[in-house]
Amino acid sequence: MKESVGAIKQARDGGYLHLLTHESPRIVSTAASSQHVTPNVPHRPGSTPTPLAPIEIRDAAYRKLIELSPAWNYERELVTAQPNGLLARGLTPEDVARFGAFPMSVAERDVLAEVINLSLAERFPADVAATHRSACIGVPGFWQHQGGRIKLGKDYDFKRPALIIPYRDSCGRIQACQLRFAGRRGGYHWLSTSEDRLDVEPLGTPSGAPLHWAFIDDEKAKADGLPILMTEGALKAEVLARLRPPMRAIATAGVGVAHAGLIAATSGHEVIIAFDRDHRQKREVCRQLARLIAERAEDARVTGSNVSTSVVVWEGAKGVDDAVLAHLHLRVVGVDAWFQNLPQESTDEVLDVWQNYGFAPHAEDSTHDDQEIRRKKHDAY
Repeated sequence: MKESVGAIKQARDGGYLHLLTHESPRIVSTAASSQHVTPNVPHRPGSTPTPLAPIEIRDAAYRKLIELSPAWNYERELVTAQPNGLLARGLTPEDVARFGAFPMSVAERDVLAEVINLSLAERFPADVAATHRSACIGVPGFWQHQGGRIKLGKDYDFKRPALIIPYRDSCGRIQACQLRFAGRRGGYHWLSTSEDRLDVEPLGTPSGAPLHWAFIDDEKAKADGLPILMTEGALKAEVLARLRPPMRAIATAGVGVAHAGLIAATSGHEVIIAFDRDHRQKREVCRQLARLIAERAEDARVTGSNVSTSVVVWEGAKGVDDAVLAHLHLRVVGVDAWFQNLPQESTDEVLDVWQNYGFAPHAEDSTHDDQEIRRKKHDAY
């Protein structure tokens, strides 16, 4: 071929030799997937993670992944399943297009990796030339087999497919992805290479724990004037943004994750925290929430911004997305009202944290009903 990207070697006639693979699975066309993209330099394993690729490359790689392997590929397991399918969570068929499906077999994922790598090489040739590596290297979830092949995810078959959940930045670009395996026991896992797996996933890249911004594009201007809703998990934030527009929500992977990023991203803005209801029973979770409230107050003091933090409370469902879907009554309460209604064991945890920070809530903090949803301050989504 005349194309040099992905070639095994240069031929004597000036062209380039490429390795052709077997017939590809159903996820992509045979013609597109038959070009096996091999790196231009030999693999040299090491213990240092590969630096993150630029956000433009990561975004392009993940968008291509979702395009080639949409959630609809496993409709019964990921879309229409009860009670955890996307439609059961309150999303529409149009919303499903924002999510992908992670195939069960290595063979299918190998083909995806090849096609995505070729697409990135054609789109970002300067970056490939500058790094002397395959285009996908540096995108969390992709790594290079010792034989030279680009791989995606673990190098073994799974028993169930997984939902691909994008984590988007404030501009809507995909920074990283999480996987949620189908079934009741499917937990959340980052699509990335951890530092303790670099020996088996060479040239892999950790994803870190980026924050996720959720909003509906057509409603973004309206949502910019409202408080920011803070919750756990990108999927929950996406559901909330679509069930209660206009909204802008920010999600962290867990209550104790990326506090510094949350503080920086919401500095100078009104915030409503909507973590899972069970934080009242789990002392460690309650402790993390108290720390976040105190850190927000310290940031407001340092920056001189007159903004507040409120908490959403409800009875019944575990998550706020489930509560909204079930039409439960939501209340947005001030920090003092939230604190006063905690069980004793959680109160002790909160006081311990706040004493370390020198923080005390204001007694004038108030409580608001869900019906006041569109009000600027202490609003409920």
